[in-house]
Amino acid sequence: MSVCLNRREFLTLASAGIATTAAGNRLSADETNDRPNVVFLFADQMRAEAMGCMGNEQVVTPHLDRLASEGLLVTNCISASPVCTPYRGQLMTGRYGHATGVVHNDIQLPRSETTIADVMVDRGYQTGYIGKWHLAGHRKNPVAAADRRNWQFWAVRNCSHAHFNPQYWLNDAAKPVEVDGWEPEVQTDLAVEFIRQRQAEPFFLMVSYGPPHNPYKAPQRHQAIYTGKTLDPRPNDPKPNHAQMLNYYAMITSLDECVGRISDELKSRGLADNTIFVFTSDHGDMLGSQGHRLKQRPWEESINVPFIIRYPKRIAAGGRRDTILSSVDLMPTLTHMCGADVPSAVQGLDQTAVLFGEADETRDAAFLFNTHNGGGPGCDWRGIRTKSWVYAYHRFGDWILYDLKNDPHQLNNLIDRPEYTMRRDELRSQLEAMRTDLGEALPLNGVRPAPIRLPV
Repeated sequence: MSVCLNRREFLTLASAGIATTAAGNRLSADETNDRPNVVFLFADQMRAEAMGCMGNEQVVTPHLDRLASEGLLVTNCISASPVCTPYRGQLMTGRYGHATGVVHNDIQLPRSETTIADVMVDRGYQTGYIGKWHLAGHRKNPVAAADRRNWQFWAVRNCSHAHFNPQYWLNDAAKPVEVDGWEPEVQTDLAVEFIRQRQAEPFFLMVSYGPPHNPYKAPQRHQAIYTGKTLDPRPNDPKPNHAQMLNYYAMITSLDECVGRISDELKSRGLADNTIFVFTSDHGDMLGSQGHRLKQRPWEESINVPFIIRYPKRIAAGGRRDTILSSVDLMPTLTHMCGADVPSAVQGLDQTAVLFGEADETRDAAFLFNTHNGGGPGCDWRGIRTKSWVYAYHRFGDWILYDLKNDPHQLNNLIDRPEYTMRRDELRSQLEAMRTDLGEALPLNGVRPAPIRLPV
């Protein structure tokens, strides 16, 4: 049985836990000079195009747009395994699911794996994690103390998409606490309090927001922003659902406000210049595009996610790059930005120099991987995403091939067009070379995916 608290009561309780873990060794000014703070915010199921700074004039995201104007917007950030648990495994370890065993949802991250929190604590950082965890095995599992993995402050739930009145496990508490309110606002309260209590030492904070993951339901005041407006669907959406789109955008606008609160807190405390501030998402949402829903698909709405990074000391304001940045690259990149050694077992690429504008492209393609656990959408498939092309196959054969430069909404699947046979074969060969290099040889199983259904 959980204890039910209002937001103020919960923040008071959590604040005591933050204060306890903030009592570690403080570093001198010289020691912190090359150890920037990190605030890493990520949404759940938010696709890249759903921001004003990405050209979507329908969704209201002034704070994300401002963040992009103050930092760098990466337009080709790719979720290598576009589903919740595998992404989180990659984020924590910098390793693909086939290497860690975290190949689909509801698998526990092996405790033998070195996590990003392990590396940051060794580097002298105070660490905190707030929000959805989904690495403790089955989604209904309680989160054990052993799951903390060097996250010194810990306010999490394993997996629930009840965005109102969520439950959280605080540090080593034996029971969860239920909190009144809209989940992102509760999580942002915690993030702001964490920053307030740690401004004199290097800290590494991750906040895992639940929205805009379905169920598509936002607070009334955010819904009101879109009520009565005409919302045009994506050209590849054959059967638009206006109410669903309205709530999806409204949830994103609520996250945008939260991003603004955290950004303003960093600025008001003089921490913004020495803080790496990131906003991204674990994967996207088909939301009806191609006649499909949710994620685990190789289309852009599923694999292409937001990525904005602000770090005034090293990244010029207002930049926009089409760099291929894979989710598996985030762990080595962030740790290296903080001056830490990247563990040798990491498979992702350190893209620090690329994001700092000091080097050319690090990768020319992202490896795409999905396995089907019988409960989620889709099938087993493998794919490759370059700046110009995306290709995928499943166990029944070739599946999709799109020219992203000339067909950004992926209206014309070229997989069976004879004039693109050479391109298809080149991409398949490149994909197979990546699989070999990464040591991925899992068999492809699952059902045949649903047909593509586009508007006539």
